[in-house]
Amino acid sequence: MTRLPVRRASLALVVSVGIVTGTISTEVLDAQAAAWDVKNGDVRVQCPLTIGGSFEAKTRMFSGAVRAGATPAEPLSGELVVELGALDTGIGLRNQHLRDNYLEVGRGPEFARAVLKEIRLKGLDPMAGGKGTFTGTLRLHGVEKAVSGQAEIRRSGTGLRIRASFPVVLRDFGIAEPRYLGVGVKDEVTVQVSFETTTAESTR
Repeated sequence: MTRLPVRRASLALVVSVGIVTGTISTEVLDAQAAAWDVKNGDVRVQCPLTIGGSFEAKTRMFSGAVRAGATPAEPLSGELVVELGALDTGIGLRNQHLRDNYLEVGRGPEFARAVLKEIRLKGLDPMAGGKGTFTGTLRLHGVEKAVSGQAEIRRSGTGLRIRASFPVVLRDFGIAEPRYLGVGVKDEVTVQVSFETTTAESTR
């Protein structure tokens, strides 16, 4: 979660975080299909500590919608969005430092959200399910960088269940290495994202 920060920005990301894309079978997402909406999202950023051990920043404030490109070679249009101000590490003071000092969510929308877009799937066919890889563009802390990771897709009724993870290098997004009382978070975090999708028609 290559370069992504956020699920440890989670920083994602997002996510994730991203995660369904262009080589998707047109049998699932064809030109006639409506956007696929995200539901039941869960984002977890694994933050390893410089002294050993780790902690997790998590949120369920994850949303978005994607649509297949005009051809299978094109990435999905749309975005997957993580609300960074909702990240919870389980400790109030650590939450404050993460949101205010490092992610700087108060600086505006470009800092308050992590966005994954231009997603392409590799070696994954949603009709069959399975595991593969993905690439995408992550916008975090006002910076856009390419990211890549692992994904697993399973059919679920008329929708999909998706799990994905990718590394994020904090310095690539201009995020200072978090540190408090001599203990810091390593520069690379891992974003883990899981969510379901439904077609827009199924929600009308």
